[in-house]
Amino acid sequence: MYFKTFEKKECSGCTACQAACPKQCITMKADEEGFFYPVIDKSVCVACGLCEKVCPFDNPRYEHTEPQAYATYVKDENQRVQSTSGGIFYTIAKWIVEQGGIVYGAAFDECFKLRHIGVDTVEGLQQLRGSKYLQSDLQQTFSEIRQYLKDGRWVYFVGVGCQVAGLKSFLRKEYDTLVTSDLVCHGTPSQQMFDWHLDYLRQKEKGEIISYSFRDCRGWGGCETYEYISQTRGKGICRLYSYELSPYLYSFMYAFNYRYSCYNCKFAKVPRQGDITLADYWGVRKFFPRMDTSKGVSLVLVNSEKGREVWEHVKDTLIYHLSCVEDAAIENGNLLHTTTMPEIRRRCYALIRERGYRSVAEKEFRPSHYCRVKFRVLLSQTLLWSLLRKIRNKIRNK
Repeated sequence: MYFKTFEKKECSGCTACQAACPKQCITMKADEEGFFYPVIDKSVCVACGLCEKVCPFDNPRYEHTEPQAYATYVKDENQRVQSTSGGIFYTIAKWIVEQGGIVYGAAFDECFKLRHIGVDTVEGLQQLRGSKYLQSDLQQTFSEIRQYLKDGRWVYFVGVGCQVAGLKSFLRKEYDTLVTSDLVCHGTPSQQMFDWHLDYLRQKEKGEIISYSFRDCRGWGGCETYEYISQTRGKGICRLYSYELSPYLYSFMYAFNYRYSCYNCKFAKVPRQGDITLADYWGVRKFFPRMDTSKGVSLVLVNSEKGREVWEHVKDTLIYHLSCVEDAAIENGNLLHTTTMPEIRRRCYALIRERGYRSVAEKEFRPSHYCRVKFRVLLSQTLLWSLLRKIRNKIRNK
């Protein structure tokens, strides 16, 4: 238990303890790596023990039965191309909003700080879409959700497994109007790590970053994409077509910089925490070779009776095929297993503080075959551009 051992691997930062404290004597404070941990004001604490009782990491619950798995994507082509996978989150979220409900998910603010926010309009859902590879700040999310549920309002909460577990543990009762989705998660770097990366990009472009995406919103598409305004070159856009060319994504994919609890995750398993689990269906072509995978395919696990009810409401808007957990897990290991901590993790953040992010980004956060990757991507883009030009010229000459 974190409050007894203060072992960082025993706290996921879900905020359940802070939200549950009747004396409000727990605050979430960032450590030297930028990860938030609970701190108790002993002068106010009455030792009621509620913070320990609601800790999902210390008292994990696995309530759901064997899930039903699907490979799926939305029929609406316009919505599909706006998603980083099959668009299932948007479909469920839209249905919740149409019931007069509110959707909670992670969104960047104007300073690129990732926070969970509530949205109750279809237009507002746009800021919740897309992959975000860092830990979000939950702020007062759990308390807000409880009030909406007490008012009888539909709420759809989407987060990684520990966040969903934290919400349920905090609520301590079932609500008919609460729907949850857990995301299959590798692990989460801190906001501090992402801030360092953004500063690196600002220095690289000699200007400001005005938009950022971890994945190009075209299905399986590109990787890091950002817009900038350079002091010397004006406005521009940079799109990388391999995660190995981005120091942030490379370090993320190889688990260099996750929270310590991610390597000790209690929720990377079946049964899952959410009513519906969402992920990319990597390797889907092996099982459904005729399925259109050009713009991404979602893996959906329907885990509970409530999840099945929601699925029945939205399934007519989807293209889907029945699958199984065993097939889905072949190229999505975190569906069933935690990430193994690499040796570099214990010194990763310290290296950046000692030498600076740029130095680490261009050495430790770069593959040994970086130049080959860069050449391969450049060559493929050149050939693709040449092919597109030929097609365009043929069309013009008809």
